[in-house]
Amino acid sequence: MDRHTPGKYAALSGCTLMLSLIYMSLTSWSVAVNELATSLRLSPEAVQFGSAALIAGYAIGGFVQGKLIERFGWRPTFTGVIIAFLIASALIPVVQNYGVILLLRFVQGWGCMVTVTSAVVSSWFPTRERGLAIGVLLGAIGLGSALGGYVAGVLTPAIGWQNTFWLISVATVVGAVLFYALVRQAPPLEEERTLADAGPALRIRSIYREPKLWLLGLMVMCCFFNAYGMYAYLAQYLYTLDYTSAQVGLVVLLNGLIAVVSTPVGGWISDRLVARKGALRARTWTNAWVALLVAAVGCALVPHVAPLGLGAAVLIAVVAGWGTPATNGPGLSLPSDLFGSAAAGPGVGLVLLVAGAGGIISPILVPYIASVSNWTVGWYVTAGAAVVGLLINLVLGSERSSQAADERPLITAKEA
Repeated sequence: MDRHTPGKYAALSGCTLMLSLIYMSLTSWSVAVNELATSLRLSPEAVQFGSAALIAGYAIGGFVQGKLIERFGWRPTFTGVIIAFLIASALIPVVQNYGVILLLRFVQGWGCMVTVTSAVVSSWFPTRERGLAIGVLLGAIGLGSALGGYVAGVLTPAIGWQNTFWLISVATVVGAVLFYALVRQAPPLEEERTLADAGPALRIRSIYREPKLWLLGLMVMCCFFNAYGMYAYLAQYLYTLDYTSAQVGLVVLLNGLIAVVSTPVGGWISDRLVARKGALRARTWTNAWVALLVAAVGCALVPHVAPLGLGAAVLIAVVAGWGTPATNGPGLSLPSDLFGSAAAGPGVGLVLLVAGAGGIISPILVPYIASVSNWTVGWYVTAGAAVVGLLINLVLGSERSSQAADERPLITAKEA
């Protein structure tokens, strides 16, 4: 066993725990939103702005975190982000102005921590293991979301949604302490040390000039449109089919929970293909055929299968839910695969900035389309986003470059 193995698995454990708790806190909003809507007299459209504010914070915050990691390192960045997240989470239950609540929701999104934790994990795991590691990490999004909805649903009737918010925030503080205890600075990866010794193979260039990253961002934007839209309006659609609240809760739970499986599976499959196809083609092939094709087929079939009964609704929701989360491991491994682990922070940050528009637009646009047309058209639009993402992966994967160029680290001026 490599002497660094305990350190890398401790880092993965700490990051996964932290991301799970963050998303538990974020998902507790879904339980509170009905009471907020009643007390503040909010329309259904106004309520959806809470999701849009979160994704806007997620996208912009991810980009800012990437810049901060590049300048200060991940540990100071984590400290600032978690403090902002906890303050926003603690204030939401006591604020009575919806505009201020939306601002706090934006700050919560800013603290989603995907950029920071992805940068940490990427710095510990080499290319041949990185897809699975990032997949396990980002599988925490589905796990935390599912647990957050369940825990908040159990606690809220007993102690109220405000106390539930604060209790989960306290758990997040405990998680942050464990994160500091478990996660250490990674040693240089052997594959990058070897390339660094070559000297002339390295180039000094900003990653923000890399077309591959912009294409990756557009692909992830399609994933955000598909996934965050589906998470936002699946329950709304199911209620139009006269399912009970318990039945809707079950379908929504399994739709999100399948990501705990599909996210690491997507990363693992892409890792198995790296040696044969190279990192770029392995990741994009997995994204296209293992993830986005499934997402497109599943979402297109939702309006035809879900009305047939609860079992059919569960089945098609699981198929649709498998799809875009399976791109997380391969997709967010690519910045490090292509440009070196030091590029993980700013690279993932750029991808999330571009991608955020999909998650902001979809929860508002698709229900509007359904209201003026019908939900079948709305689900076709959701599936169409996955098809566009699939095509972008094919374009990105077809770019011809040598494996050495694909996988050599890119050193920014700051790092040089």
